[in-house]
Amino acid sequence: MRKTVVFLISFLLTFQLFFSQSKKEIDSLNAISFEIRLAKAVQLTDNYLQNAKNAQKISYKLGEAESFSNLSLIYYYQGKFEKDLYYSLLAIHIYEAIGNKEKLALEYGELGYRMKKRNMAKALYYMQKAKNISEKNNIQKPLLSIYNNYGYLKELQKEQDSALYYYKKGLKIKERIKDSLGIPYSLNNIALIYIQKKQFKAAEILLNRSLRIRYKLNDQIGIAENNFYLGDLNFNQNSFLQAITYYNKALEIAKKNGYLDLISNCHEIIAQTQEHLGNQKEALVNFKLFKKYSDSLINKDTNSKVAELDIKFETTKKEKLLLQKEAESKQKTTYLIGLVLVALLIALLGFLIYRQQKFKNKQQEQEFELKTAISQIETQNKLQEQRLNISRDLHDNIGSQLTFIISSVDNVKYAFDIDNKKLDDKLTNISSFAKETIVELRDTIWAMNSNEITFEDLESRIHNFIEKAKEAKDEIQFSFAIAADVKMKKLTSVEGMNMYRTIQEAVNNAIKYAQATTIAIAINKTETQIEITIQDNGIGFDQDTIVKGNGLRNMQKRMEDIGGQFNIQSATFGTKVTLLLNA
Repeated sequence: MRKTVVFLISFLLTFQLFFSQSKKEIDSLNAISFEIRLAKAVQLTDNYLQNAKNAQKISYKLGEAESFSNLSLIYYYQGKFEKDLYYSLLAIHIYEAIGNKEKLALEYGELGYRMKKRNMAKALYYMQKAKNISEKNNIQKPLLSIYNNYGYLKELQKEQDSALYYYKKGLKIKERIKDSLGIPYSLNNIALIYIQKKQFKAAEILLNRSLRIRYKLNDQIGIAENNFYLGDLNFNQNSFLQAITYYNKALEIAKKNGYLDLISNCHEIIAQTQEHLGNQKEALVNFKLFKKYSDSLINKDTNSKVAELDIKFETTKKEKLLLQKEAESKQKTTYLIGLVLVALLIALLGFLIYRQQKFKNKQQEQEFELKTAISQIETQNKLQEQRLNISRDLHDNIGSQLTFIISSVDNVKYAFDIDNKKLDDKLTNISSFAKETIVELRDTIWAMNSNEITFEDLESRIHNFIEKAKEAKDEIQFSFAIAADVKMKKLTSVEGMNMYRTIQEAVNNAIKYAQATTIAIAINKTETQIEITIQDNGIGFDQDTIVKGNGLRNMQKRMEDIGGQFNIQSATFGTKVTLLLNA
């Protein structure tokens, strides 16, 4: 029986988009999604590295360890396993040093689970350490994932009864705290053991219960995973045609959302199922696709690098123990020397008190600066996590729903012979509007995940916008010029997005209402300001009589929000919009 990799649970909801894609087949999945994933991965890596450096400067060990832990997870989902192990071990070393048992257990558990395909012996070693730390110190939170993941390692070793024992322990905790996200994973794991034991009815009940929960949560990863497991259930009962149906449902969702590991597993099991059905051609096609996807996820050099880093970590721990023993042997001698030093310390006491009083104010200032720096680091981490969550929700939920609308409208148009031209035009308009909304969504996600935006970034976005406008209005001549000394000017993400939307609105107004034949965009710099002009040769309008609509008011509001100015001049020979921003 095939079993999908369970790391598609929990944290992949946030970081699933960080896999790098190299093969032509994989690149064709979702070009827009991959571009956003790559930008996020680079941005997050830089942010957490900077956070770690800032924490080191002020000796904020917890912030440093959490930054290393986040870095290890990012590198894992990028397939950079040696860096994953390196930063995870750094985090473990710090958690041990500061005595944070909960974080230490979680980190050992995550590392052990991620090691399962690379080194099972080490995976079990790290997972057992995580379990022992949590149970010994009665820490419940890490056990939510540790019992489940430890059970999976036992299952991989064909120890079904042990796996079932730990799966049920994990489910019991999740049901007690009503963990709606975690319960389906435990239900699925127990069901898969029942399949292995050929208790098919019991397995089907659990899988369907899990699927109902996931539909309530609109958990696309979970829905895909459950369809895969229902395929396994039918496969093991020799219902190969029904199994193919479930596997194809899982594959469709996985491709739509870019879940590469699940895509690889689907192609592999579909190839096996087609072979059982005697469809050798389909089996071969799916097996080739499986090889392409699996090759893109495997780093052949990983095992040697993992072993090397692991040896370094263990050697460091042994050296530390040796140093401790040496320190103990010298303790008696140090004690005698200490007695002599006491007399000197008493003599110095008066001087130290004087210095303490003298520098008291300075120390208070330093403590305040330290607290402020810690607060800034924690706030930055929280803001970054919120950005990731919002971006993920926008992309996974709204993006997928818009894609579904486009697909549904197109299917209606091609599936039915529509004679009503108005209806056909309306469906076309809906599809076009949804596609434009996806582009707008992409721009919004780009801005949200950028701490800074340069005018050079805006230049490429404006060029793309103009090219699309040319396709829609080929009778209009567009021109765009930007001064060289403006390109590297940095804006905040809010300033950059407001500037881009205002330019976009001005061009759209000229296209819709001005009856213009030329539209020119220019960005220049004066001594104190950056000036952006959008000018057309259209029919213009009377500024004294025209009622400002939402478009003009929105442009003015956007510029005021970022401390800029908005001016518009219009006459019978054309309209000129001027945007001013402090240089």
